Amino acid sequence: MKTRVFLFTALCLGLAGTATASAATPAAAGAALMQPDGVADRFIGAGNAPSTLIVYSSPTCPPCIRFEEQVLPQLKSRYVDSGRLRIALRPTVNNAVDGAILLIADASGLMRRDATLARFRAKRADIMAAKDREKVLREIAAQSGVDSAACDRAMKNADALRALQRLSDQAYNDFGVKGTPSFFLDGVKLHYDGSINSFSRHLDAPPRG
Repeated sequence: MKTRVFLFTALCLGLAGTATASAATPAAAGAALMQPDGVADRFIGAGNAPSTLIVYSSPTCPPCIRFEEQVLPQLKSRYVDSGRLRIALRPTVNNAVDGAILLIADASGLMRRDATLARFRAKRADIMAAKDREKVLREIAAQSGVDSAACDRAMKNADALRALQRLSDQAYNDFGVKGTPSFFLDGVKLHYDGSINSFSRHLDAPPRG
């Protein structure tokens, strides 16, 4: 128990201040936006797709969860599968639980990472309501094939944690992100109304000129 508490407390201290970073004057999006700091993009869709959507998303953010469960599948079927769009989901750390989930998901391996994140999203209410959140996180990790020892190693991975922090800090400090989820389509920040219309009104618009 002491070891578990120590690890999670250390993780909390390491993440202090990440979510509350004040937004500076936003850097020009475009080329800078396509150079994520700390964590390389994992794209969904064809590399030569004419449009690129960057999504800053946190695993404990309810609107992010609704996007990934309800809107993202529509985007995939309508635009990604047709080759018109590629999407990068950038992991954003707003609290210590986000950090722990993302570290554990990476520890589950590339092939199981998405399924692990989906499992955590499905248990979000249980995690946030738990008195011992780390216990619940470890139980979900075990269901994803990440045993106690692997969980310990994941939460002690200071380099991976710093990389996540850099990516989150870049979003808040350089690109004017004020919360999650946040979306940039072809370098332009979008207003998100909770539906696919936020994207289709741009993606379905006739080309200019």
